[in-house]
Amino acid sequence: MANQFLSKIRVAPDDFVRAADAPVLERHAELQALLSERAGPEVAGLFAEPLISRGNDEAAPTVAWYADATGEAQPLSRLSPAEQDRISAYLSDHLRPLRTLAEDPGQSDLAWGALTTYGAEDVMVADGRPFIVNWGLMPDGRGASAAARPAHFEATLGRFMRQPTAAPKPTVAPAVAAAPLAAAPASVEDPAPRARLSPLAWVPLLVLLLIAAAVLFWLLQPGTRLLPKEPPRITEAGTLDAQNALNASLRERIASLETALDGAVCRADGVLILPGGLTPEGLLPPAEGTAFPEQAEAAPDALLPNKADRVLVPNPDAPDQPDDLVTHLDNRTVLVLAEGPSGVAAGSGFSIGNGHILTNQHVIDLGAETRVVVIGKALPEPLAATVVKVSGPLAETGDDFALLQVEASDLPGFTLFQPPSSLRLSNVIAAGFPGDVLELDLDFAGLMRGDASAVPALTVTDGIVNTEQQLAPDTNVLMHSAPLSTGNSGGPLVDMCGRVVGINSFVRKGPLQNRSYALAMPDVLEFLQGTPAQPVLTEEACAPQVRPQLAQSAPAEE
Repeated sequence: MANQFLSKIRVAPDDFVRAADAPVLERHAELQALLSERAGPEVAGLFAEPLISRGNDEAAPTVAWYADATGEAQPLSRLSPAEQDRISAYLSDHLRPLRTLAEDPGQSDLAWGALTTYGAEDVMVADGRPFIVNWGLMPDGRGASAAARPAHFEATLGRFMRQPTAAPKPTVAPAVAAAPLAAAPASVEDPAPRARLSPLAWVPLLVLLLIAAAVLFWLLQPGTRLLPKEPPRITEAGTLDAQNALNASLRERIASLETALDGAVCRADGVLILPGGLTPEGLLPPAEGTAFPEQAEAAPDALLPNKADRVLVPNPDAPDQPDDLVTHLDNRTVLVLAEGPSGVAAGSGFSIGNGHILTNQHVIDLGAETRVVVIGKALPEPLAATVVKVSGPLAETGDDFALLQVEASDLPGFTLFQPPSSLRLSNVIAAGFPGDVLELDLDFAGLMRGDASAVPALTVTDGIVNTEQQLAPDTNVLMHSAPLSTGNSGGPLVDMCGRVVGINSFVRKGPLQNRSYALAMPDVLEFLQGTPAQPVLTEEACAPQVRPQLAQSAPAEE
């Protein structure tokens, strides 16, 4: 898999160009082999490697593009005119062999698939080399239309393969053309001398040139029509929409609580019964005077969240001895310390198995020489971490992810939950190491003094998912009511079955309360594609197992 991210595009299922009953994008390896053999490795290297995310009923497919490069990629249209001309000439020289392949009946389907691009910023440039992205796609659901490909090609990549039209040469008499200038007969009279222009005649032209230069300088400034500034992926409009959605969710929550309170009944043994016949934590109450069972199935969207120390999570090492949720979180959540030129920063992270740790990009972004260490209750000592992959920062890319590797393959990992439906009103737990708590933690103080055995206590907060929001085309978040603060970044947001549903990433401060945001699981899974991480995934709906509180004894009659 190529290592440098170039771009990403959201498409419709019918946009994929098909050949031999399969999308051309799935034949990238075959295309590389064909082009390397018939046109050379430089031509094969022009076509970026696709990473396809098929989406689902609610999310459209996306294709991320990668190449073997190291520098930052940018669209061809954002380069200087001279650089655009150089890249265009390179593409013209190297794409011409594909014309021959497109006329070969045995290879035409694959060649035309490669030459068919979406038509929006299809050429990216990194390290001074062009890479073609969005190939194998046609807009407006025309992927299956072979007849439309030639015309679409002429309007897209075809512009790089047109030969420039040569200017017609003037017709010259052979005798005159062959005669050297010095051989002109001496008898030929010199032409009449030309009239000299007054210096003042050049003034209007000079003024026009100065005006044109000033206009060109203005156009080349970032923010103008010619070179507009790159817009941030996370905009104020997007966050405002998210706040409005959250407010609507909170009003809905208040209404449901008021309705439940109005219809609730308290039995003689102290068990509160809501209008739906369940207890506030979603349990089916036993008959009056009968104790709750030691373990019962609760509702994931119960009116009141179950206490984390009463929620039971299966223990793979001892199936008959389940862990409580707090222990489950303790053994899988880690403190992430990053040391760079600007100092030391603390954040949170969590294990997904085989020594892989997920956190936020901004937690470890302290410069080129940053050292990263992770500390956890289930780790024997602080361990140095290697950065496997990063994507961020959030405002510019829409992502805020980092994947770390530590030498602790036996560290238990969280299961990742791919929700088949909405998580709104589901009870959740946020786990991490908030900075305002670490400031008063004696173990953290000891750790900073060099005591490797001092592990700070994990902080957990509970709440519900208020709403699900799309802040940018490729940025999906869960807004929830579990309190977060600086230091929670990169920690897990888990459901009442102990599965991770998102990565806590930022807090937006309001006049009365803070809003907590977690990046949603579809974006996490897309980031992990192409990495060695192989987390356990599940789509099974949560059915929490809890230890119920004991019912009070009914008062004795006098």
